[in-house]
Amino acid sequence: MADTARQVLGILGSRAACLMLSLVTSAVIAQSLQPEGRGVYYMAVTVATTATMLGHLSGEQAQSALWTGTERREALAGNSVPLALTLGTLSGLAGTAFVAVVGPETLNLPGQYLVVMACLSVPFGIASNYAANIALLRGRVDVANWSMLAGALAQCAAVAALAAGGRLSVGAAVIVWVAAGCVPLVVFTAAGAAAGRRRDLKLARTTLTTGARYHLGPASVYLLMNADIYLLSALTGAREVGIYSLAVGLAGYSRMLADVVSQVMLKRQFNSSDTESADVTARITRYAVLLATGSALVLTLAAPLLVSAVYGAAYAEAVPLVLLLAPGVMALGASRLPSTYLLRSRRARTVVVPSVIALTVNMALNLLLIPLWGAAGCALASSLAYVLLAALQTRLFTRMTGVPARELLPTAADLLTLLASARRCVPDKRAAV
Repeated sequence: MADTARQVLGILGSRAACLMLSLVTSAVIAQSLQPEGRGVYYMAVTVATTATMLGHLSGEQAQSALWTGTERREALAGNSVPLALTLGTLSGLAGTAFVAVVGPETLNLPGQYLVVMACLSVPFGIASNYAANIALLRGRVDVANWSMLAGALAQCAAVAALAAGGRLSVGAAVIVWVAAGCVPLVVFTAAGAAAGRRRDLKLARTTLTTGARYHLGPASVYLLMNADIYLLSALTGAREVGIYSLAVGLAGYSRMLADVVSQVMLKRQFNSSDTESADVTARITRYAVLLATGSALVLTLAAPLLVSAVYGAAYAEAVPLVLLLAPGVMALGASRLPSTYLLRSRRARTVVVPSVIALTVNMALNLLLIPLWGAAGCALASSLAYVLLAALQTRLFTRMTGVPARELLPTAADLLTLLASARRCVPDKRAAV
């Protein structure tokens, strides 16, 4: 536990820096563009992000599932970036075509040009995702986190400079977002963290077919997290999207600790036997539950002050939305490791079925509640669906492994162990004297 805690705390510094940079970037954009302009910006970015997440064909999940065969690893790494850039180009074109068909005005966008600009990021976004997963599977967590930090720093610096000069428009914010999205790939390439000594066309096809088997699951999870934005935009307007997207972003910050733990444990989950991986997953999940719960409580208490002090009175309506989203986001963070373990089975239904069920429930609840309560109905529907997804994935994990559900719930001893491990990782000032 102490070694894991040292790894977690070792990367929290870069994650904390990313968080602060993200808060600054978000605040500058929010104050410069105001809720309606932020809603337009976020809608354009969401279209590009949707193209990225739907177009990657679950290559990361396929890489993880195939990584257990040691003879494939070099070729998986060598294939990662070329395969991603190809898929990304096709996905970016599909995203722009989708908006052209439904009409930009349907999504409260001023024109097609914003979507075209945003979708330039898609090939690089997919390539960064593939490269990051290879780096994590190799245990190169440091490079993965430095890549995120570099991208966050580039975006924050550019946005702040444009705002200081009074030139931060919606279009400029989108261009900066696209440019910053290319930075992580540059970092991975420079560090060689995802490089492979050979490429294998046959393995590339296997990666695609394996990923396609899983893809409905991750695609459903992404749509679960983002389809509400499309519905909210179509049923209300850009202002509501601007406020709700801010609440979603703030709620997402509370998953940082659980996500860090998941990244650190990825190598152990896929590089060990089924029994050892199940044991590690159950044991570390107890600590993830503690971290997710603590983060949600901090977020709930801090949200009123954070929104008023950083974003201003125009975004006051985001506070109750954060509180509605917090339970669902906490559940997703707590169940992150069991959901990752399901990939080991290489049975697509264990990944797909829970996600499709949760997405279906989410869409139905959003269509019912948005006309009644607007963004608040959207937040409530999404939070309930997140909890449902976490429950379904955890149930599958316990059935697959035979681990009792109670083994995933933290005890007082787990809390004491977590605190003791954290204390041991903090440098002793007296020893340094």
